[in-house]
Amino acid sequence: MKKSNCFCYRILPIALCAAMLGGCGASAAPSSAMESAVFTDSAPLKVMGSFYQMYDSSMPDLITEMLSGPMKLVMSLMGGSGKPKAGCEIKTQYCTAIPIGTALAQSFDLAFVEQCGDIVGEEMERFGVQLWLAPALNIHRSIRCGRNFEYYSEDPLVSGKMAAAMTRGVQAHKGCGTTIKHYAANNKEYNRTRNNSMVSERAMREIYLKGFGICVRESQPKAVMTSYNLLNGTHTAESRGLVMDILRAEFGYQGIVMTDWVTPMTGDARSAHRDSQAQYVAAAGGDLFMPGNKGDYDNLLQGIDSGAVTLEQVKINASRVVKMARALTQE
Repeated sequence: MKKSNCFCYRILPIALCAAMLGGCGASAAPSSAMESAVFTDSAPLKVMGSFYQMYDSSMPDLITEMLSGPMKLVMSLMGGSGKPKAGCEIKTQYCTAIPIGTALAQSFDLAFVEQCGDIVGEEMERFGVQLWLAPALNIHRSIRCGRNFEYYSEDPLVSGKMAAAMTRGVQAHKGCGTTIKHYAANNKEYNRTRNNSMVSERAMREIYLKGFGICVRESQPKAVMTSYNLLNGTHTAESRGLVMDILRAEFGYQGIVMTDWVTPMTGDARSAHRDSQAQYVAAAGGDLFMPGNKGDYDNLLQGIDSGAVTLEQVKINASRVVKMARALTQE
């Protein structure tokens, strides 16, 4: 089966834009930020809208009919409405519902978790997906964290081992990779996109980083997603110490690093902290700023002009994206 491009690579990364254009002020490339988007060779079909609307397509009625009133409003704000264009091919994807992360971890069965990863990888091949935005392995620090269900454990050893097993299962399939997340110390629900996690180095080493280190060393996931939060006053995506010194130099990571989905709608205006910015993410060694828009592109160019990030660093980041894209599509 011929594969379509992974949706991550349809969003031409901000770093790659500047590297290819040499810092000129061109428009950002088309982007689509929804995992469930299905693309055909003839026309891109946007199933659930886009944060940065560039594709001239719309949401099928079948999807809208399944949504509640509030969700229909949310989807309309994100760009989807009306009927699909004439001639669009609508495809339905049926995926296996594997157990949630917490349930998998409670099995303590790495072979079973790897088999679940194998199921995911097989379906990724079938649907033409190269990067899976999972598994998530943040620590169960508080029962009030709204995404605990997809995390594995309060134990970093269990979390790391489970994520590594899942990654091995997925990446046993040609052209398929995982994206482990959210790196790191992302354990709070209130103001989750701009909260500041204050953590000692010992706690980071023994608890919050250990699982990521185990997963990277045992399975080499294709991608790592940084977290929304700040860590001791610095956004994790903007921390060169986290991205380059610990993840790459110490853990030996070889893949790409992307941000979580930074958009105006995710931030809380009451927060004392801003969202992460493309120029500082690039300076820290981040390769993909997601989902990416014209404002982020301009921010990166401003950073190059001001010296906040060097064009050389941007080209290094972009080269990693190109290398990974080739690896996933030519394996």
